[in-house]
Amino acid sequence: MDNIIGIDIGTTHCKLVIVNKKNGVIFSSKKNCRSFTDETGKHEQDAEEIFNNATSLLNEAFKHTSQELFACISFSTAMHSLLAVNENGKPLMNAMTWADTRAAKYAKDLKESDGSASIYEQTGTPIHAMTPLCKLLWLKETQPNIFEKAFKFISIKEYIINRLFRKYIVDYSIASATGLFNIHTKQWNEDSLRIAGITADKLSQPVEIYHVEENASPEIRNQIGLTTNIPFIMGCSDGSAAQLGSGALLENDVCVTIGTSGAVRTFIHQPITNPQQKTFTYLLQDDWYLNGGATNNGGNAVQWFAKIFLPGTKDEECYEKIVSLAKQSEAGAKGLLFVPYLYGERAPVWDADATGQFTGIKNIHSVNDFARAVLEGVLLNVYEIFQSLPNQATADTVYANGGFFNNDFMAQLLADIFGIKVLLQKDADSSVMGAVYLGMLYKGWIKDIKEIKQFITADKIFTAAEGSNKLYNSIFENYISLRK
Repeated sequence: MDNIIGIDIGTTHCKLVIVNKKNGVIFSSKKNCRSFTDETGKHEQDAEEIFNNATSLLNEAFKHTSQELFACISFSTAMHSLLAVNENGKPLMNAMTWADTRAAKYAKDLKESDGSASIYEQTGTPIHAMTPLCKLLWLKETQPNIFEKAFKFISIKEYIINRLFRKYIVDYSIASATGLFNIHTKQWNEDSLRIAGITADKLSQPVEIYHVEENASPEIRNQIGLTTNIPFIMGCSDGSAAQLGSGALLENDVCVTIGTSGAVRTFIHQPITNPQQKTFTYLLQDDWYLNGGATNNGGNAVQWFAKIFLPGTKDEECYEKIVSLAKQSEAGAKGLLFVPYLYGERAPVWDADATGQFTGIKNIHSVNDFARAVLEGVLLNVYEIFQSLPNQATADTVYANGGFFNNDFMAQLLADIFGIKVLLQKDADSSVMGAVYLGMLYKGWIKDIKEIKQFITADKIFTAAEGSNKLYNSIFENYISLRK
């Protein structure tokens, strides 16, 4: 049994890999996930469709490789989803994803209440529309029939696990991102439950990330062609999995991931929270906590710029075109600044109603300067999140991945702004590989999380150009004064 299956249940797609004991990927497949949106801020998915995607991928894996060769199956899953189900486990609604903003009003009211700081300290989760805590407030107010009928409130991951094993369980990592889980006691948080108007029995049982289930229901066994008792590892959230998969595991390591959206993350070993509530602290396991912040505005800001300034540009061409324009400008874009809150914002402001802006516009500015200001604005926002990390003063290495960094210019710009070494990881499927590494830890193939380092390689290394970091520190000060 020398192979592990890793599955990443993302918002955009579900992906599966088969990895052998030497960390070689011998099979991969993915399926797109549909989302349903409208102008109200709705962002939903069909949980049954996501489940079918996952089981279809497992069926493909079992056809590709003999089941007797699989040591285990491990999960990575997107955070912050919320689904109400009845006594039979049937959905009463589509699942609300992390991107659903309909709870913005309820998040704002809660954030301004006397108890908000306590909730943040207890749960490590900033109060925001993304959280299931705030989604429950919205659901109770606007969909009372669903709220009252619900037997359980669960995530998409819990729905998949329940379909497989007829159990309502949730790993610490996913539970930590709900705003309902106390990261100190590892139990559902009483104050959060009271605010949400529910009791703990409306939620799943929290379990460790290495919790194992093997006895899938006969119906599911037949559906996916499962003939053996392969251990299913609960696994963790996609954020924690991405951190594991990137190799940013040491006290001075930071991971910056930017695709459509983005995140800045580091591992810490005690539940430290930010005095200004700028960052999250999510429990992974034992004394491992994921600290950082997620931004709504990454590659989507670049695509927006291309749509407005370069009509007719295809999405796959926009990065190359905008970087080409930005190279013809200069650092600081001749004083032009861009705040990238086009899609509201999570970290560092946690305000779903935040808006973007250009400032300092003069007649000297060309489309080249606007292009550079957009790229710099996205990274200045990321740098502000970095400034809120507990290890920002001692951090010496940034692990950079995601489509935003497919051009070396962007990795160099990141190094110039951060002023520390950047290891570029192109084409890194970090979330799904993080799930695989948890499987390796469970099986004892590696003994410690830090041993994951042996599997990680960097495509290129970048350091700040002479004088660039001093210049960008000045630009950052202007950016902060503008944002405030």
